[in-house]
Amino acid sequence: MFQPELYLKTLFYRLREDGFNLSIREYFSALDAIARKWKPQNKKEEETQNPEKENFKTLLCLLWCKSREQQDHLKLIFDTIVVESEETEKTIEKESKTRQKDVKNDQIKSDSPLTSSASTSIETIHIVTKKPTIQDLSALPVTTPQAIQEYDNDDEFNTHYPISRRFMVYSWRYLRRPIADGVRDVLDINMTVEEATKQGFFLQPVYQRREKNHAHLLILVDQEGSMTPFHHFSKDLVETAQYESSIEKVDVVYFHNLPAEYIYQNRFLTNKVALKTVLSQCDSETRVLIVSDGGAARGYRRGERISTTIEVISEIQQHTNLIAWLNPVPQPRWNSTSAKIISHLVPMFPMNQEGLIQAIATLQR
Repeated sequence: MFQPELYLKTLFYRLREDGFNLSIREYFSALDAIARKWKPQNKKEEETQNPEKENFKTLLCLLWCKSREQQDHLKLIFDTIVVESEETEKTIEKESKTRQKDVKNDQIKSDSPLTSSASTSIETIHIVTKKPTIQDLSALPVTTPQAIQEYDNDDEFNTHYPISRRFMVYSWRYLRRPIADGVRDVLDINMTVEEATKQGFFLQPVYQRREKNHAHLLILVDQEGSMTPFHHFSKDLVETAQYESSIEKVDVVYFHNLPAEYIYQNRFLTNKVALKTVLSQCDSETRVLIVSDGGAARGYRRGERISTTIEVISEIQQHTNLIAWLNPVPQPRWNSTSAKIISHLVPMFPMNQEGLIQAIATLQR
């Protein structure tokens, strides 16, 4: 049975040495996808000799590659490490069985009684069994193993991560709807000076009410399916908005592939709620952020996805026009997919530092 966890770390470090911008977070994202037994919807899967191996390769191409060239390079490294490693194990196992069989035959020969028919006296004959040397037991080298450098300090990789949790926390500071309805404890120097000038003397300072961030953010997150490799990113995005930002109200709902008539209140897709019920709590100042690949991970266009998405966006626009879309799939891979068409209907940005800043700026306008 193929176990992708055994090869993931080696592939990760090897690709980093070859110029891939991979961080430790992307490693754990791949590990999380493997644990959830992610697999693509491939109709030819039954014809593949080893579907688990092909699914593993497809997962890494989807999660770690940003171009066709990187995909081809990953497949080459994958075959070099995984396939040759399996062939080496089979060769060593075969030679080990052969050596065990030879040693067993030698033991049978050494234990058999030898008598001398030429003499009446019994002579003890010492048979010296030649022990196989280390050189005889060593396996034939298939390929020269390449020393892959591993890093103990995971913080080194975080600098290569396209969008870190810390940057998310920083970015949410720019999503604001300030209203001065807090405690009146902010000293207004200009008004204090103006009042003192009018009265001819200073009587008391003038205070203004403290501003509060009354922004309302609604996040719609695509869950499971082709979004499984990006669960780590969407989870960080939701948690930083809910617990590490100054946004007053953050509502999060989930959907699978398409936001339909009913959506879900948790990431396990269990508590069902009507989309109209969620949108009824929105007004013209509500910001709506959609997190989905929009079909870009599939690599093709799908009419049903496009038409359903248009209906949902139209329904959202009846309540607010402050809408933005974050797509975790790299922008060059949107071409010839449903995501490319959807990007003409609603502002769509890649899930990186620049994309998150642009999405928040769109919601803030």
